[in-house]
Amino acid sequence: MKKTLAITTAAIALAAGAEAPAAQNAEVQKPTTTAHAILVDGTSVNGEFRTKRISGSTVFAKKLDLDPAIVKSLVFSGTNGEAKVELANGDRFAMTVANENLTIKSILGDLGISRGNVRSISLAAGKKSARVSPDGLVFHCTFDDEASLLSPAAGPAVKLELGRIAKGEGKSGGALSVAPGIAGAEIAFPEGTFGAEGCIEFWANMTSGKTEFSTGGDPRFFVLFDGCGREMGHLEFASNDGCGTSGIGGYLFGVHVASNGGYTHMMPYSDVFKGEDYNGWHHYAYVWTPAGVSIFLDGKELCRANGRINDEAVRRCAVTMDIPLNRRTGKSYNNKSPFMMDELKIWNRAKTDFDL
Repeated sequence: MKKTLAITTAAIALAAGAEAPAAQNAEVQKPTTTAHAILVDGTSVNGEFRTKRISGSTVFAKKLDLDPAIVKSLVFSGTNGEAKVELANGDRFAMTVANENLTIKSILGDLGISRGNVRSISLAAGKKSARVSPDGLVFHCTFDDEASLLSPAAGPAVKLELGRIAKGEGKSGGALSVAPGIAGAEIAFPEGTFGAEGCIEFWANMTSGKTEFSTGGDPRFFVLFDGCGREMGHLEFASNDGCGTSGIGGYLFGVHVASNGGYTHMMPYSDVFKGEDYNGWHHYAYVWTPAGVSIFLDGKELCRANGRINDEAVRRCAVTMDIPLNRRTGKSYNNKSPFMMDELKIWNRAKTDFDL
């Protein structure tokens, strides 16, 4: 066991970018490590992890210094620093953390949080990559685990609100599980992320067992807001969207779209899915161009609305996506049915070819 640990510790030092003797004076630029901490009272803290080393001891090593960039998570079991550690390479071991405080730079500034107040903390090293990939992908989150929220495959970090990660229950790996009437997650996109055309696609699984949906949010998958808290779009199942239409539809950048042209008090899901099974995983896509908006279901265009989107406002605004309601602004856009979401992707082109 000691020999194995010695090899692992050496691997840790190399993976952490430990200084070689010939490069001790060289300046090393390290990626930012982000943190998602759950405190003992259930609240969460998100931000940049400012503690340079996580120090402590194990039964095999009296002193161990870990670079946060290679630590995936710490789960504390006591107030004296006892924790289960998981590294980015999958190694797991028990460790007594010596740091009295773990510092996280949040919107409130540098917070030195006592280890005794931390229930768990997930860490993820930031990626140095272009904001937009060559194929136009500006955001991709797998929702496989907490680390995927802090460091998505593309795009900004995801703030988990009251939703949870259902591990192993997604279309691929884990999924975001959202209960009725709560916020699942929040994603803040910088100005210029959205443009004159684009696509929002994801997999969703409705888990309520209901056969019909009623007015508003049954379920409501997401809401988009600009930097001033004004709604810019949403996607939902509704028997009345407020404009006399029903089915699956919503509002996107100034254009209303829905799969059914008439209001119905109650509407079966089977009407939207054309008699096919509405349970299980289905693929949804919201596609827009300067000429209008389309909704795709399982790779096929379900409905379209022609109309000029407000592309100038879209380009100059920072956009927040809330899954599915906005707690930040206090607006109550309640989701009435539970669902799970997986493989959320956003493109800066009107993508209509989907990998199903």
